[in-house]
Amino acid sequence: MLNITTDTSGLTKLQRFLGAYKNQLPFAAKTALNQTAYQVQQAYKKQVDQSFVKPVAFTRSAFEYTKAEKTNLVATVFPKKDRGYLNTQIFGGQRRWKDYEGLIRGLAASQGKPLPSGKIIPTSLAQNPAGNPKRRLFGELQSKLSTTDRGGYFIGTPRGSGREPGVYRRSRGRLFPYFLVSRSEPNYDKRFPFEKLGNDTVRRVYTTELSRALDRALASAR
Repeated sequence: MLNITTDTSGLTKLQRFLGAYKNQLPFAAKTALNQTAYQVQQAYKKQVDQSFVKPVAFTRSAFEYTKAEKTNLVATVFPKKDRGYLNTQIFGGQRRWKDYEGLIRGLAASQGKPLPSGKIIPTSLAQNPAGNPKRRLFGELQSKLSTTDRGGYFIGTPRGSGREPGVYRRSRGRLFPYFLVSRSEPNYDKRFPFEKLGNDTVRRVYTTELSRALDRALASAR
């Protein structure tokens, strides 16, 4: 006769371990999710310098995340609400309306020279190193509009030149284009790999972060 038995004290230890594991898993998962979200945010910040030419600090700090909780194991990384211009860089599509377009159109209308429909695009003369309009231009445009002085601005379509409607600056008897009305709707290709980079980062770091968090949680539960 062969008796097969077991040490129930071992089962008791296993039950305690499994109970601790079950109790600590939500905390460990929350910690791992938040650490992973932070890593994704940092990956996006680093990618900004690769996807954009000389990005400003406003764009570098564009991404934030909401933290997971034990009762809601979801961490979300996203562009800040006031960084809406990134949507076309992430998803592609038509360029959104810019606030400065309303200013320029309002000034044109006040001069009795409304501009035709179409997006208003800054030329290289109006752009800063990041490719955005220079902020000082709008103050200058309002103070020097429709003057005949050197450095004054003109809004409209130059006569007999075949030039596009837009904003021009007078200098040495010539007109230099600063903003032009686009005949076609500007479209952006996807430039920022938001989804791919995020998913790749999650796959790379989450398992490691969960293992570390679980080890710490179990150690503190003993």
